[in-house]
Amino acid sequence: MKLNDRQLEALFKAPDPAIRAILLFGPDIGKVKDFAEKLGKSILPDLNDPFRLADLTGAQLREDPALLSDEAAALSMTGGRRLIRVRDAADGNAEVFAAFLADAKGDSLVVAEAGNLTPASKLRKLFESARNAGLVACYADDERDLKAFIRTTFQQAGIRCNEDALSFLGAHLGADRMQTRMELEKLVLYAGPGGTLTLEDARAGIGDSAALRLDDIIFAMAEGDTEGADSALARARSEGMSFQPILRAAQQHLRVLQVAGELVAAGQSIDAAFKAAGFRGLLWKVSDRLSRQLRNWPSRRLGEAMERLMEAEMLCKTTGMPADTVTSQTILALALSARARARNAPGAYG
Repeated sequence: MKLNDRQLEALFKAPDPAIRAILLFGPDIGKVKDFAEKLGKSILPDLNDPFRLADLTGAQLREDPALLSDEAAALSMTGGRRLIRVRDAADGNAEVFAAFLADAKGDSLVVAEAGNLTPASKLRKLFESARNAGLVACYADDERDLKAFIRTTFQQAGIRCNEDALSFLGAHLGADRMQTRMELEKLVLYAGPGGTLTLEDARAGIGDSAALRLDDIIFAMAEGDTEGADSALARARSEGMSFQPILRAAQQHLRVLQVAGELVAAGQSIDAAFKAAGFRGLLWKVSDRLSRQLRNWPSRRLGEAMERLMEAEMLCKTTGMPADTVTSQTILALALSARARARNAPGAYG
């Protein structure tokens, strides 16, 4: 059966003995692992206890189909309910899980972790229909869920977080629940018991992420934010970030803008166009910003900008010129160009 948020939260606090197996699946692998650990700790506080834990993989179950039922039926030498974790579960394990759920001996809880399963997945259908099993889909947090998760994490730790810091964290976290939790835990330690987090604290706390720096640079360039681009480049330089990847990332972003612009001109929505164009990120966070970028970059200008970025990359590779200098000059020049167009934007995407 499918488990909703309320049912899942209840299981985190007190496991239901009638549920013998839970399948966690979805594109947010961090959330899958986070939920698996929380479910595991609901019956086994020490997830390294060798007497009450069996850590298996989908591959092991394919090699030995009886392994799951044998481990689930085994008794702990030290007493207490056992936990069976199955990592990398897939449709190839559907028959093994079906056999277990049809005759589930013992009282162990089986927590299976899988990637993104389609609605036609045999494993997904099995857990959805079984009365003694639970199914939980793990998708990237939407805006409401992410902010609620951030607030709850800080409240539980007795940390106060101002709105500017919360907005910054909401804009830079969320693609992976486990990564989000790790970043928030760093901030909790940084603030200390009863502490307060400001925007500067939030920036300092997660500022070591190269991916965040890259996004800051590329979006500032595309939006014509010269000050923002200059500041992000300076931070990247001070942290020793490699500069040539910035040129390649900028090219890729502009290609996505080009394809998305053509799709929007043909009648598709912004979100659908960017998804089809291969944008990797949380669209709900940046949909408005991407729309503004499309207005700043007519198709012809995108082509010229990509050529300029390729030329800059070639200069770095063949002339020995400092990559940070070439990259910074190119990114700032493109940001200036976008800024000038933004002031006279006609509102068209073509």
